[in-house]
This record gives sequence, structure tokens and C-alpha cells, in this order.
Amino acid sequence: MTDLIKAHRDHRRIWREFDYCYPVISRRSRGLSLGVNLNPDKVCNFDCVYCEVDRLAPPKRKDLDLDLLERELGLLLDLATSGEIYQIPPFDSARPEQRRLNDIAFSGDGEPTTAREFAGAVARVARIKTPRTLDQVKLVLITDSSRLQAPEVVQGLETLMANQGEVWAKLDAGSEFFYREICRSQVPYTKILENLLVTARRWPILIQTLFLEWQGQGPGEAELKAYCGRLEQILAQNGRLQAIQLYTVARPTPEPEARPLRRLELDAIAARLRDHLPGLPVEVYYGPEEWA
Repeated sequence: MTDLIKAHRDHRRIWREFDYCYPVISRRSRGLSLGVNLNPDKVCNFDCVYCEVDRLAPPKRKDLDLDLLERELGLLLDLATSGEIYQIPPFDSARPEQRRLNDIAFSGDGEPTTAREFAGAVARVARIKTPRTLDQVKLVLITDSSRLQAPEVVQGLETLMANQGEVWAKLDAGSEFFYREICRSQVPYTKILENLLVTARRWPILIQTLFLEWQGQGPGEAELKAYCGRLEQILAQNGRLQAIQLYTVARPTPEPEARPLRRLELDAIAARLRDHLPGLPVEVYYGPEEWA
């Protein structure tokens, strides 16, 4: 394994002795992303077949200490802005164009918006950028789309979007059946669709979609048609979509039958999306065999 591949694969939400914050070289961010884990207890309202979080190992802690989170993030921001982080493995293997701080991302061992402190955490992270003259660094929420209309979440989103915010919202299925099969959540599929529409009417959002080979098969013709239809409905009802992030399994999963799609399969799906949704950018991120 080359150092570059190692840097991309090493997305563990662990940095030294930190409890909440961690750095990664992110393919989708095309640079350094500082993660903020609001779910150290590993509790999630989805149970996706491809999730790489080890939920059998006991969590290091279950509480959320915002003072400690802010201190950890401040230290990482200082390492990133000074460039010192690129002297530390595996970040020393990053290419020159990747040695840039792209974003601070709320993405952890569960769904960030389920944390009671979500709005407060967003406010603190937004505030910490200013004295470091990092106003242009994006704040990204990576979400399963389950709680986008909860009042306390909307409060956090208002702060996020006022501070170079982006919402990367999950939609892994075009049908109720596929949603139940892959995401295995008790949140109604109709609620996911409603949340996406309401949020996209207020702010432009990115749709993040992971397609995979599950039990020997990728998404079929009917599923892909239904998926395209869901996005068409959002656009037809005045929802704003910035782009689709199409990707596949990138790291080991607890389910051996959850496997990555190959490049040709992802390219075929991307071509179909571009045909059905002209003008909407489709970004493709391939599986681990394509990282070299």
C-alpha cells in the first residue's frame, strides 16, 4: 500500500488522545478536512450495511464536552494553518494540491443532528474560525437527512449556512424497499424525502449517494429509475441541488456482502444521472482499487 493510498484510507475518527476532533485527507474535500465527532457514544438512527464504525467495541466516552471539543479543534486548526500537520504521518504523504484546509465537517460515529448539543457545537465551531482569519473555510454537515426539520437542527443549520456552510445529505435509495434493505432505519423513507425537499427549498444542498454491490448485485434498473425520479421531484418542486456525490464502499464493512462497485459500474450510473438530470454536476468517487 502506498503512503498516498494509506492517507486516503485512514479515516479513523481518532487523533492522538483527542475525544472529538480528527483530521483526514478527504477525497471529496480534495484536501484536509477536520472532522468533528458529535457521536462518541456510537449511537446512530441508521444501521447501514456498509457502515465501517465498530459498534461492538465500547466507546471511549459517551458525553459531549463542548469546551474540550473547542480546544481540540483549535489545536488542529493551528497545526493545519501552520503546515505542521503535513510533517506528521500519514499527512506527510499528501500531494501538494491536497495540502490545504478545505473544511470542518460534522461527521462522526453516528448522525450528528441527533446530538442535543448540535446547534451549540455549530455555533462554537463557527466562532473559532474568526480569530484565525479562517472565515472562508467551509463548515460541512454530513447527514443521513433524518432530522433536517427538527427546530434545534434548523437553528444549527442557520448558523452553519451563515458561515460558509454546506449540507451533504444522504439519499442511498430510490425506493422504500431499497432504503430498508441498505439503510435499515426506523425513520420513515417518506420523512427522508420530505426533509430533503424542505431543506433544498431553503438552501442548496449536495446529495451524497453510496451505491454498492449487496448480496452479489448492484442497484437494478428499477431502483436507478426510481432514484432519478426522487431527485427530479425535488428539482420540480423548487428544491436546489448543488451536485450529486456518487461513491461506493471504500473501507472494510461489518457485512461481508457489502462490496464496492467497480469503476465501470459507477461510471454507467453517473452517465445515467447526467442524462436524466442535465446541468446537475455528478461527482464520482471510486472504490479502493482506484486510489493508486
